[in-house]
Amino acid sequence: MTLQRKLGLFTVLAIVMGDMIGSGIFFTPGQLAAVATAEWQVYFFWALCGFITLCGALTLAELSTLLPRSGVAYHALTEAYGPFAGFMQAWMMTLVSGPGAIAGVAILFGELANQVFGSGSPGMQITWAVLAIVFFAVINLRGVEWGGRLQITLTAIKILGLFALVAGGLFLAAPASTPTEAVVVTTEQDLFGFFRFIGLGVAIVLFTYDGWIDASNVAGEVRNPRRNFPLAMGLGVICITLIYLLVNYAFLRVMPLEEMRQNPALVASTVAEAAFGPVGGGALSMLMWISIFGALGGLIMTLPRLFYAAASEFQPHAASTRLAPVFNALAHFSDKRSVPSGAILFACVFSIAALFLFGSFSRIVTFFVVPFQFMNILMVSSIFRLRSKLSGPESWRMPFYPLLPILFIGVMSIFLVAALIYNPVDSLIGVALTLAGIPVYRILSKHSPDKSE
Repeated sequence: MTLQRKLGLFTVLAIVMGDMIGSGIFFTPGQLAAVATAEWQVYFFWALCGFITLCGALTLAELSTLLPRSGVAYHALTEAYGPFAGFMQAWMMTLVSGPGAIAGVAILFGELANQVFGSGSPGMQITWAVLAIVFFAVINLRGVEWGGRLQITLTAIKILGLFALVAGGLFLAAPASTPTEAVVVTTEQDLFGFFRFIGLGVAIVLFTYDGWIDASNVAGEVRNPRRNFPLAMGLGVICITLIYLLVNYAFLRVMPLEEMRQNPALVASTVAEAAFGPVGGGALSMLMWISIFGALGGLIMTLPRLFYAAASEFQPHAASTRLAPVFNALAHFSDKRSVPSGAILFACVFSIAALFLFGSFSRIVTFFVVPFQFMNILMVSSIFRLRSKLSGPESWRMPFYPLLPILFIGVMSIFLVAALIYNPVDSLIGVALTLAGIPVYRILSKHSPDKSE
């Protein structure tokens, strides 16, 4: 009764890239125009956030080769900081960040489905979101190959669609009639103002790179993980960064920054219509719909692997408690399909519950971002303890160690503080629900099989 290594390099690469490409690339350029004062700053922010993401992804890649099991973040925290840290990460992902992430992407899918199919009803938005979650749950219950093939197909469609949009912006659309004029930043700007400028730009763009960490949850099902996983993580983030830079170049060719500032939500649609005429707007809506659909599929494929890994570890601890049915359900494994069927169904049910509880994308994201990013920081820091402890002569090692994990930890720590300051209420709800795992862990630790011997 174990997960089987059936995923090759291209499937893992599709999962990495597919989870990262959602709706952000279509909306973020317009939001960034409110911060950037010159075109070079646009490219700077996108390249900087790609580099920050690469720092975290390469660290995770090394951790995944040291601990090539499903739910790498959970195992890394357990090995580095003890079972309490691993449990809290699994608790947070199972009840807060995991369902929140799935619900957040699903509600965006529902909103775009309304636009594509001409229904503006809020009730239909939730209905589309629920149907999408159930669809991917059914697909993944059939086996990991089904989920993997679907991710390859959807990721290929997304990338081809983005390249079509870029090609249209470069070769079919007329260039902007007036070049973008750079706004001169005076030297009187103090150090605080400079860091605020950097922080605002990073906060806007970094969310568009989210999703890379989810691929680690399938590390236990990757063939030749010491080769394929680092290669997929590194190539995936680099390719996404280049695609994002190319998309922004095409956008800026058609719309100068000043025009983007005036119509931030219409940047992608303006470029699409300039390149392909009236049909361009509809085609863009369909591309965005498919992009979000693919990102949702990646989450529902990867996150249940983490739930399953953690529940299996703590199942013996819960055996003599009232929590036993919950852990037994989460750890249920389908021998016929070789999938964690209990965790997939759990993710489906709790994500739908989060949809109805919060109801909007912004509230869902704010709810889980603080505990999620805190655990990511802790996970990346575990490399400092585990590299010497677990690495062998054949282990893959990231370049420029320890600079890459230090850079990631520093930038994300600043981002974490900013999230707490600017969105305290919903952030603290997520923090409170995460901390509720402490008494649950105390109950489980009292019933540890080690103590009963």
